[in-house]
Amino acid sequence: QGSTMAATTAVDCGIVVGGATAAPVKHTTQPIVTGTSVVAIKYKDGVMMAADTLGSYGGLARFTDLRRIKAVGPNTLIGCSGEYSDFQHIQKLLGELMEEDAIAEDGRSMGASEVHDYLTRVMYNRRNKGDPLW
Repeated sequence: QGSTMAATTAVDCGIVVGGATAAPVKHTTQPIVTGTSVVAIKYKDGVMMAADTLGSYGGLARFTDLRRIKAVGPNTLIGCSGEYSDFQHIQKLLGELMEEDAIAEDGRSMGASEVHDYLTRVMYNRRNKGDPLW
């Protein structure tokens, strides 16, 4: 009876995978580690971006070296303000996308317009599922 009760308790707490309980899926309901300032300026020969590196944990200036500008391909940069874990998730998605693009070996690489279109669709999809990126 003890083992049956433990199995029932595990099912009630989460998903049972291979005899172990996996944690239930959790969504970000409030930003935790956030950053604020990202600036981009268009000039004659391109765009210049700058961002501070401070990450705030609530009201505490906790992290002083968060890189919030990322190169995506040879001619595209993205910058992040807001929840840093969401930026990490976006970096992972874009890394996978760039890898698929490189595997194609078609002599082309994604530009800013394609990256923008992809991120627009990701954000729209997440918002419609009730799990937006902050």
